[in-house]
Amino acid sequence: MLPLLLTLAACTQDAAPPEPPPAAGPAASRPGRQPPPGSAPHGPPGGHQQGPPGGPAVAAPPGELSLVGEPADAPKNILVISWDTTRADRLSVYGGRAETPNLAALAASGVRFDQAITHFPETALSHWTMLTGVEPPAHGDVPGTGGSQYRGPTLAEIAGAHGYATGAFVGGVTLTAQAAGLHRGFDRYDDDYDWYSSDLKRPASEVAGRAADWMKGQPGSWFAFVHFFDAHAPYQPPAPWDTRYDPDYTGPMDGSEGALRPYRDEGRRPVPPADLAHALALYDGELSWLDSWLPTLLDAAGPDTVVVLTADHGESFEHDYYFNHRGSMWDSTLHVPLIIRAPGAPAGATVGAQVALTDVAPTALALAGLPTDSKMQGRSLVPLMRGEGGGREVVYASTDPVMPDFQLAARSLTAKAIWRSGASTLGYDLTTDAAEAADLGRAGPGLEAALGVWCEGLDAVGPLQREALERRHPLPQEIEQLILLGYMERGEGAWRCID
Repeated sequence: MLPLLLTLAACTQDAAPPEPPPAAGPAASRPGRQPPPGSAPHGPPGGHQQGPPGGPAVAAPPGELSLVGEPADAPKNILVISWDTTRADRLSVYGGRAETPNLAALAASGVRFDQAITHFPETALSHWTMLTGVEPPAHGDVPGTGGSQYRGPTLAEIAGAHGYATGAFVGGVTLTAQAAGLHRGFDRYDDDYDWYSSDLKRPASEVAGRAADWMKGQPGSWFAFVHFFDAHAPYQPPAPWDTRYDPDYTGPMDGSEGALRPYRDEGRRPVPPADLAHALALYDGELSWLDSWLPTLLDAAGPDTVVVLTADHGESFEHDYYFNHRGSMWDSTLHVPLIIRAPGAPAGATVGAQVALTDVAPTALALAGLPTDSKMQGRSLVPLMRGEGGGREVVYASTDPVMPDFQLAARSLTAKAIWRSGASTLGYDLTTDAAEAADLGRAGPGLEAALGVWCEGLDAVGPLQREALERRHPLPQEIEQLILLGYMERGEGAWRCID
């Protein structure tokens, strides 16, 4: 692990910050959520590459390809779907309450991974990890620089190098081209939306509709990345999902940012049990709303497409850390769904081995018949899908090293260790304590040493991240957006990030 991390650090390069563009106009009002498929239009077709109002994204140098393997004679199309902020345990297909029949149908025609773990509980960097197969330290401070410092290829760049049309459709402000720089390698990066609306989400109806139109219009091979932000706070699903899971509630918790903010951070006042239960019911409603749009994408993709559905991270409603994710190493934020359907792959299979979000890119490429890149740290999951064994003994995760109260986690199938700066290491037996409620006071066999290796690797690249944070100055409009999302708060005469 450590030598590879050091190699990847050497692949990064600094980039000068862009000049701040002029301020954008006043925020527009939020358009209403749209009804389920078939009852309303999804918005205008087309769309174009555009960051949030205030200036375009800065072009990044293309990734340097070092491909391994030869393409198949007839490579398959690829569809990667990301349900941002979705924890696996709330979905009915994983035994949760949120009704997701369309996701269950996808799993019945493909492979469900029961122990998929993210490396990082934030949107931008986690998606860079997902689409490059390379762990977070190599990418640097993505929110601070507006892009990744890694100079290996993205999945989009590999597909594009083999003649694929590449399109991305973005549902949340933190993944726009300007905010994340993930547009690298995409012919079309559709983030054209009024990001100054009240909840900073582009509704699933519009995202799914635009993506479906694009897929249907491609004459040749294509790769589509479709990102949904609906499950992210605030939690305000449309009918009937707003009352589906807690219909008799009459209290003040409406899932809005104003209702969530007083409880969001560790150390704030506890959430009244009825209000907490209702917030979770609204979150479950968002997941069911997302599920209602899955057929729109799958019908457009067709049966011969490689389909991957996963999430960048989950959401915390426990451990005195509420309605957020970026300061948590609990399984509520690390354990994500992963379901893969592909021509020739088993149908209705489940995999209990532990896998990681870095495995998404090499797996999608392998199933499509495209080469991978030698710099990828992820592994193809095709052998696991065929029942041939494998999986990861340990998956590493961390919070943002430039933020206060930095945390690291090492997770096996049976145990979890969480190291916190300035505090003791927590240890959990996941075989008897899946809720991570009883701290053992020790890391468990092998995990303490694993944390040490991971920490050394982060030390090697951490200065790049801290330096990068000083190079980019968010626009006032971006700061307001981050406040609405719970990522920043106003301090005494200044701004400070929330852990």
